Amino acid sequence: MEYKCPICEREPGSHSLKKIHSQNEVIVYYTCPAEASKYYDNEGICNHYDGEFSTIPENNLWMWVFDCSGFEFKHVCEYQVGLDLANLITKKYSDNLQKICIINPNWYIYLLLSIMWPLIDDKIKSKILYDPNFKFIFQDVPVK
Repeated sequence: MEYKCPICEREPGSHSLKKIHSQNEVIVYYTCPAEASKYYDNEGICNHYDGEFSTIPENNLWMWVFDCSGFEFKHVCEYQVGLDLANLITKKYSDNLQKICIINPNWYIYLLLSIMWPLIDDKIKSKILYDPNFKFIFQDVPVK
């Protein structure tokens, strides 16, 4: 079943989350906060992610590719969005989460994560990896 965010239906591009790949029972999601016109819409973003992730079949793994292209200080100022997403994932979706792959990292994402780090669950922390050269290849996605 496909999820459709009501906010993005009215205003495409409001939030940034899309399923980009599925292989070997691993679903890959992509986000780039700089592409979202409503990057500050905490409730709407969390509802969007919750709705999208709720469609993941129970036995499937998932990955989150977080693209920092264009990530700026204004995004860091919305750290509550990151904290609420981390809490949502920890409480509801961490069992099937394989990894969070941060691509194109910059100074601002390091700043944001250093602010959030003490508040992020260890289970989520262990699944975060940086890929500064964007060498992520879908065929290399290991299956548990």
